[in-house]
Amino acid sequence: MRFGDVEITPLLDGYFRLDGGGMFGVVPRVLWEKKLPPDERNRVRLAVRCLLVRTGNRTVLVDSGQGNKQSEKFIDRFAVEQPTTLMEELGKRNVRPEDVTDVINCHLHFDHAGWNTVRDGNRLVPAFPNARYWSQRGEWERSQHYATEKDQASFSPEDYLPLEEPRWELVAGEHRVMPGIEILPVPGHSLYTQGVLVRAGDQTVAFLGDLIPSTHHVPYAWIASFDLHPVETLATKRRILPRAVKEKWIVVFDHDPDVVAGRIVEQSPGVLGVVPVEEFAEGVPRHP
Repeated sequence: MRFGDVEITPLLDGYFRLDGGGMFGVVPRVLWEKKLPPDERNRVRLAVRCLLVRTGNRTVLVDSGQGNKQSEKFIDRFAVEQPTTLMEELGKRNVRPEDVTDVINCHLHFDHAGWNTVRDGNRLVPAFPNARYWSQRGEWERSQHYATEKDQASFSPEDYLPLEEPRWELVAGEHRVMPGIEILPVPGHSLYTQGVLVRAGDQTVAFLGDLIPSTHHVPYAWIASFDLHPVETLATKRRILPRAVKEKWIVVFDHDPDVVAGRIVEQSPGVLGVVPVEEFAEGVPRHP
């Protein structure tokens, strides 16, 4: 979708499955299973969605998906499906790996940083050889030293450790990557999760990562139990979502298998919903 001289394209890197109770926390199964029906192992199907932003001489990738380095055991556990991959979707849009100038990781879990690196024989090398990689400094440090028993399995060090430190742009808090692209802290899933705002003319497109992974997580109380700091997630939602409503952001949902993007609206006092922006889904592959 084009806004003036900025082209913004959601990209799909396939699907995977996580435990439905984990995705919806304290929300009873009788409610969430109507939204995302679970399989026989209680797992719900989730998209792995990234965002491509092209403006001026910059080609920016927000998140890098789940990659292709998983073991067979991993693929079975998480029911990984890749009818298409991030690299294939970039190729369809005439974007070569060497064209990417910036990769902004919302955080460093395996489903957000998977294509940071690729295998070259027995080596792991940057998938985007000319890119700078952006992360919150706290997330970078946590991934290496402070991950807890609760979430250490969500990190795959081969996604980020092979990248030489000079490739990283480690920031603390809000940061302007370039005119029109801003990093916005959205703590809760971890303390150092970040989102990205893309401003083009009078329009703002927001990629909020796992703060709002799907349309079903827009209601304030619908919070994943995977979040390390769920009370912080609630506080962040109460701070960010009214702003999204007021400024009419287009929010891209990183894990919603059905809705790519939408505007969050207040349906009644304190009750939020989503109006899908169908134009954003044009050209995005769907695999029921």
